[in-house]
Amino acid sequence: MIKLILVDDDQINSKIFSKRLGKRGYETEVFHSGSEFLNFFEENGEQGKFIIILDIVMPKMDGMDVLKSIREQYSPMEAPVIMLSANEDTEKIVECLNNGASDYLTKPANIDIAVARINTQQELINSHMGKIKKKQLETINSMVTTFNHEINNPLTIALGTLRRDFSKIDEKRVRVAVDALERIAMIVKKIERVTKSDDVEEETYIAGTKMIKIK
Repeated sequence: MIKLILVDDDQINSKIFSKRLGKRGYETEVFHSGSEFLNFFEENGEQGKFIIILDIVMPKMDGMDVLKSIREQYSPMEAPVIMLSANEDTEKIVECLNNGASDYLTKPANIDIAVARINTQQELINSHMGKIKKKQLETINSMVTTFNHEINNPLTIALGTLRRDFSKIDEKRVRVAVDALERIAMIVKKIERVTKSDDVEEETYIAGTKMIKIK
């Protein structure tokens, strides 16, 4: 379940709103200043699975500054931000959207509209994560195929060397066979790392061949 982060300096309204969201099954955490939230987010943002509901008008650090700070590190898919506006100020809403806001709500927020917009962001995140996983699986399959081809050459060398008349196998040929087998062992370890990793991405190397980068 994605956690909701409510950032609003109005303590009474934010408490009421948080309770209503809780009754709809959401886990919520409330911050009453932009700086307080950013301190939390600096340590926890990479964990993901947050939808942030952010008041535009707050003292000291307003919601626009908080939004810009979030977008310096995370995209709308990584950290969706729904802005809260006390009035339907079209210019302010457009400014928020242009600076990376995912959506907006007018205050006091209607709970049904809020839930609908939260669900929309949750569906977008799920779709985005599904595409990432699919891309990762495609990349893994491509890389495993490449590794399998890489195994063929040293395997042929090792087998060709060891299938000779044993009386003709000297130390040099044994060394060639051992080197080839060590190469195979290294490739097998790469395959194991790729198939067990939860976080892989694709990068290009030699002549456009695809390679896995494991984070």
